[in-house]
Amino acid sequence: MNIYLLAFGASLGLSYMSSQATRPQWAEADVSIDVRGESCPIPELTVSKKLKELPPSRVLEVITDHQPSVDVTLPDLARELGYAFYSEKSGDAYRVYIAKS
Repeated sequence: MNIYLLAFGASLGLSYMSSQATRPQWAEADVSIDVRGESCPIPELTVSKKLKELPPSRVLEVITDHQPSVDVTLPDLARELGYAFYSEKSGDAYRVYIAKS
């Protein structure tokens, strides 16, 4: 299993990318959405809308099979908003965690 951590946000004091064997403590989902089978811009638009609805200090889990969303659009969205971002490969999909600060 490949696990990649890309975290942003002043509240966490993190801004780096690394490969880790374990999920960070904060990456436990409060809300989960499944956007498998969707391509750009649907995953980003869906995540953006859900983050607006999500109360602060909550974690959104996104399940996707769209590689560009994991590599580019969702990390960029998290960085722009100042939220922590973490993703891991799970079978044929990715689980992405975004912590709303």
